[in-house]
Amino acid sequence: MKYTKEDALKEIRRRSEIIRQKRERRTTKILTTTAGFTLVALFAVISIFSGSTISATQSEYGAFIISAESGGYVLAAVLGFVLGVTITLLIKQLNKKNSDKKQADL
Repeated sequence: MKYTKEDALKEIRRRSEIIRQKRERRTTKILTTTAGFTLVALFAVISIFSGSTISATQSEYGAFIISAESGGYVLAAVLGFVLGVTITLLIKQLNKKNSDKKQADL
């Protein structure tokens, strides 16, 4: 079966779209799994540190405002923020790569 140039280009575009969709699904699965593990880890950190007393030195920079029992919550909040920023930057980078590829395809 012989293809014309137009048929060959249509087939190439169709196959590349299938490959792109598979890659996007794989990336989505990885990010979803990572987010799930992160949620479980965050709950674990909160449950481990929430009841324990953490001795902290009081200083003039605001550490005296936080009680000793809230150290676990602060740690979980900082870890959650850092992880959220990291995942957001990764998603933005993936979206930029995808848009660059789509512009190159045109």
